[in-house]
Amino acid sequence: MEPCQARLPRIAIVGAGLCGLLLAQGLQKNGFHVTVFEEERYLGEKSPEWTLLVHWALPTFQKMLPDHILDNIAPAYADPFYPFDKEQESIPFYDGTTGEVAFLATAAIRRWSKTRLRRVCSQGLDVSWGKAVVDMRMDDDGPVTLLFNDGQTTLADLVIGADGSSSRIRQLLIGETAGKPVPSDYVLASGIVKYGNAEQGRAFRAPHPLCAASIIPQGVAVIAIQDVEDPQDPATFTFQIARVWRGKESSCSGAEAVAKTKASIPLGAPLNEPFRSAIASIPDNATFTINQLPYWATVPWDNKGGRVTLAGDAAHCLVPSRGQGLNHALADIDEIINQLLRVKTGEVSVRDAVVLYEEEACPRGQKAVLESLEDYDDLLKVNDAYNSRQASQGFAK
Repeated sequence: MEPCQARLPRIAIVGAGLCGLLLAQGLQKNGFHVTVFEEERYLGEKSPEWTLLVHWALPTFQKMLPDHILDNIAPAYADPFYPFDKEQESIPFYDGTTGEVAFLATAAIRRWSKTRLRRVCSQGLDVSWGKAVVDMRMDDDGPVTLLFNDGQTTLADLVIGADGSSSRIRQLLIGETAGKPVPSDYVLASGIVKYGNAEQGRAFRAPHPLCAASIIPQGVAVIAIQDVEDPQDPATFTFQIARVWRGKESSCSGAEAVAKTKASIPLGAPLNEPFRSAIASIPDNATFTINQLPYWATVPWDNKGGRVTLAGDAAHCLVPSRGQGLNHALADIDEIINQLLRVKTGEVSVRDAVVLYEEEACPRGQKAVLESLEDYDDLLKVNDAYNSRQASQGFAK
């Protein structure tokens, strides 16, 4: 006898970052009613722009989105003109002290503009903007009431916190202290730079058309293409320039962040071209920030009887050492949807589906976070970098 189809839960996703939007698209594609609630009043109000890598979770990414979005997703690529028809890319990691390629990280890669991809992935969804969750209330076995900063409320049978590294939902589940991300030993300087010079645009893209990295004892330098207005005119190229180094820095932005980024390479310290010039040439008015990289190593949370759970950075906040964050978020999304499809057929309850998801996601997330910290430690051992996980596994899971 076929199982009866169960009543579908009302699902509220907190957070309209890529994890929340892709989860909502996948759930909606499979017949679930989903509402997304986002603190930003409009897309991109607070979230800075950068590029994102999808690699081992690319099949899941493609499975989540409806065909009409996948067919029109090219404008969200960092380079909309790049021929993403290769089975694999080989991303070079340079030994910045010698200028030689230390190793190649090989994988099937797609590189996206975060803001443009969010815009594409928000199409066709019910997103309520300007809704910051301040509290949750629930009876013993009833629905969850979400309370927002504007005094309004909503009811949901299942709340999924996809609200990023400083997740409010996570703090409501395990306490503000235990739920706060922890500062790592690494500083990230990152920004979007348009040099407006064809010679520089051509030179800074020469190591690889998508992205390349250079490793020195003082940290990592990354050049990644962010946008291409005209593929025939390198003066129109926009780059994400990033520097990671071990240390402690107060958060800053603008000209102060640019100056500190340039100073992060001591006078006389080696750094091969074009990475040195790309950093030295950052204009003072570039959109640039410096932050201490946070992390949160997954511990089990109270899911309130299977009514509240976490996904993406809210569930496991990694430092971006091997570009694993969005890929693990996609693994969360895939597992959540697989378990909720069993609810749809009456095979399991919502509570059981959430428990089964967390049994897979929590150990995987904790392992991924701890490995991301190890990866930076290993990568900065320049003379032994070829033994790092980045060298031996590339962007693999």
